[in-house]
Amino acid sequence: MLECVANISEGRQTGIIDDIESSLHCLPGINLINVDIGYDANRTVFTFLGNNKSITSAVISLLKKCLSKIDMRKHTGNHPRIGSLDVCPIVPIYPSTIDDANECIQNILKEIEFHKIKVGGWLYSESSVSSENYELSNVRKGQYEMLARSRKKFDFGYFNPRFGAMALGARNFLIAYNINLGKNKVFEAKKIAGIIRESSPVGISGVKSIGWYCDNLSFSQVSCNIVGIETCTLKMIYDRVLFEAENIGIKTYGSELIGMLPKIGFRDFNTFGQAVEYLKLNSINPIEIEKRIIENYI
Repeated sequence: MLECVANISEGRQTGIIDDIESSLHCLPGINLINVDIGYDANRTVFTFLGNNKSITSAVISLLKKCLSKIDMRKHTGNHPRIGSLDVCPIVPIYPSTIDDANECIQNILKEIEFHKIKVGGWLYSESSVSSENYELSNVRKGQYEMLARSRKKFDFGYFNPRFGAMALGARNFLIAYNINLGKNKVFEAKKIAGIIRESSPVGISGVKSIGWYCDNLSFSQVSCNIVGIETCTLKMIYDRVLFEAENIGIKTYGSELIGMLPKIGFRDFNTFGQAVEYLKLNSINPIEIEKRIIENYI
């Protein structure tokens, strides 16, 4: 079994989001398990499960939808992005392996070429063909606005200004997790994000983080990707952000989980309910935590 976590650069036009969601529900062999809509990010994350063949077909269907429905020349949002189907990771679920996920990536590339879909982009993470593209942040450096001027050649396809570009690759599980600060605390959010990310001398191993402001939520946030789920937990990040916030005299206002996660992320807690209460995961919207655990769908 494979998991696809498709990040679409649309989080405001419900008609487009609903259309994409409905199309995924109709695809044979695909189990759509989560749709996470971010208004300020102007981004929606679709998480679905399937085998190599069904995931390949679903990604091709998504590409065609995004190409027809989303024009990146008009896109704005507070999340880094390079294209309408911005990031499309394929994640192996045991007993599938990274090799299986990479085979799916190669099938997607063959289908893009066969169907002459007018898109292009780079391979990243475990599928990267150059070391500089292993990190997603390097792939998206300069964002959509720099694509037309970039001298960096695509790994596949070609630049279409309407679509932008995509990052396609096999990777292992990661957890997307945000901690809320006050309304006018974007400077502080960026400062804390810089302290806790793994590239900092005092950072947390396996954590990538940025700070931003979410106007729709009236919060600044420290936004994290936990790529080292074996060494880092949600509680570790939450406690560290609280500590750093207290050091500069500001408060935190709970946190939010984006998409799905493996239950190992909650290993510091006796129950999922305890985790929700401690991390204040329902501070923005009510959360049915059992529906966010990937193992419950396998």
